[in-house]
Amino acid sequence: IEGLHNPPSKGWMLLLTRRSNLDFEDWIALTGVDPHRRADEVIEVAVSSAAGELRDHLVLLAGQFNRELIFRAALGNGATLTEYGGQPVLVVKPFTREKGQISSPRWMAILDGSRGIFGSPELVRRALDRYRRRSGPDPSLMQRLQALHKDVNSWNVLAMSAPMLARNVESEQLHAPWTHLLDRADELTLGIHYGSTDRIDFAVHFISSQKSSSLAGFLTESRLVPVNLSTSMRPRLQNLSLDQNRVRGSFLVPAGQLGRLLITDPTRDSSASNSQPRP
Repeated sequence: IEGLHNPPSKGWMLLLTRRSNLDFEDWIALTGVDPHRRADEVIEVAVSSAAGELRDHLVLLAGQFNRELIFRAALGNGATLTEYGGQPVLVVKPFTREKGQISSPRWMAILDGSRGIFGSPELVRRALDRYRRRSGPDPSLMQRLQALHKDVNSWNVLAMSAPMLARNVESEQLHAPWTHLLDRADELTLGIHYGSTDRIDFAVHFISSQKSSSLAGFLTESRLVPVNLSTSMRPRLQNLSLDQNRVRGSFLVPAGQLGRLLITDPTRDSSASNSQPRP
């Protein structure tokens, strides 16, 4: 993650699924033939379906992509071509290195040379349908993102039942007190702004108002930081608010301390986890 208005700033996506991460890496591999490709924005999506929890996955990209060049190279390497809604679609078989992770072909579409779609066929079809209808952003997603400041460089939205959230986030990779953000939560929105001081925006919805009150009290006690972190390096809580079952607020974190605050071992192989940040 790089800040467009602050080139030296770099950071992490906090949460991602293993398959969505593979989609992004495979997109990079498939488009490598295009010397002028550019990605300005990346959105990774994972949803549950009849195939299982978070089994359908997708990566959306905005930037610059040469469809003719990319498709021609992929067809020469075993991909096939189909069509959906008047758009040519590349059908990509799973890569050998992904055995056990991705077992079905994925679809790739490039729209107007500026938008890329790659992932599970059903989600690509939905994205192409929305493009054809000129649909606006999903209202429920935009409502959740309103909880964050507009200058965030990366964001996450998780909306699922509390038990499902607990099953799919590997909380052992988080500094232990941060698991309180997930305990009995059914909706979690996070955003990070990177700069001379990093800022974490958060909004958490709980299935009970008692749990939201408990978290609000926990946050004000500043117990989310490792004990070996000096006072000058500790995050500052700002704008904490409690509205029935929802807690919102922000943390200001000295630059360079975000990884120490959140992650127990940032050097761990990202392929081993569903929740490992990506540099």
